Amino acid sequence: MRLNQSGNMDTKNWNIVLTNIIRRTNLYAWGNWSLNPGVQPGAVGTIDPDTGIFSQVTTLSDLKITDLPASENWAVNDSSVRRQQTDVDFAGGYQDPTTSMKVNTGLKVSWEFAKEGSISSNATLVSRRSVDDFGIVLRDRFAKLLDIAKSINYATPDGKGIQQGFGVVTHTHEAIGGANIASLNQSSTFSLTGSVDGIRAMTGGGTVQGNLKGSYKEFQETKAFESHLWPAQDNTAAKTLIPLSFQFASFDGRTIMPTWIKPIHSFSVNFDNQHGGTYIGRCKVKYNSASEGPGEKSTTVPGGQQHTISGIPLDATNLEIKVDFAAGSDFVFKVPSPILEWKTGTCTVDMSGVWPWGSHARIRRIETVSIAQYMDRLTAESSPA
Repeated sequence: MRLNQSGNMDTKNWNIVLTNIIRRTNLYAWGNWSLNPGVQPGAVGTIDPDTGIFSQVTTLSDLKITDLPASENWAVNDSSVRRQQTDVDFAGGYQDPTTSMKVNTGLKVSWEFAKEGSISSNATLVSRRSVDDFGIVLRDRFAKLLDIAKSINYATPDGKGIQQGFGVVTHTHEAIGGANIASLNQSSTFSLTGSVDGIRAMTGGGTVQGNLKGSYKEFQETKAFESHLWPAQDNTAAKTLIPLSFQFASFDGRTIMPTWIKPIHSFSVNFDNQHGGTYIGRCKVKYNSASEGPGEKSTTVPGGQQHTISGIPLDATNLEIKVDFAAGSDFVFKVPSPILEWKTGTCTVDMSGVWPWGSHARIRRIETVSIAQYMDRLTAESSPA
């Protein structure tokens, strides 16, 4: 894959930007900005939480991988990026590497970047791959994973557990072609030219077909870019799929963190009573913990305030949240395993109600949207009024 300038630091920055975009549709995913083919289900390695970059150490063998169709066109541009496409004629014809047929006309897709630091991410996503029963796999192969973690200094100080950031790629969303482009200068242009099917496969602009593969005849650029293309070479059809995003399981000691998206050292419950309510909430959290034993924490939250109960251990189970409103109703929420549900480490309980008309409490849900919905929103936000 091509870096048009020596841009390791740039790669790190772009990967976080891409990850933040992808998490609008999948909260639990990491971006694969560099289109690293080593990001595959069962790959063992580390993620730097400051960059989101996965570094592979090895791959687990003898895994059952499920491959499910998941077709989506992905074409996300910064608001300062303008995308255009035009038909082109090839003098004397051009042999399409995807079909091996000679074609006389093709497609050119161009991106105009008004600002330095703008990005465009493009792909035709076709498949979601995952490790079957990955929780069981991580449990049963813990000893082997611990040995690998020790070899790269990711074991806990006592040598009995694994530090967060080391783990296994469990899911990927893969594409038949892709183009991730970032401008290192303002007022710059990048373009890809090739067969209609090959270019559309790379830029998320066509209908997904079983035999469609990404390819391009040439690229052109003005000024400087960091670009990652799949396939990586011109006049070559993509021979394998490439992950645009992935999910990752890590550990905290011996506790499996099935969807790790950032370092978490304890859980917290945020009680938000800032919704115009007047009731006082007496809030309590109870849980069991293999490492600390039974636990109980409480706080009182008047109307107009927000309080947090923190320090809940990561191995907490059978957790119960109770909100007892003075002169109001009681609400109880049971969470059998926070490690499976609280991916960000925090749960928020929204509290409301004006006396004497009744009190209310509910656990706040995190909204995610489909790729198609996100594309529709992005288009609406960028369109002139």
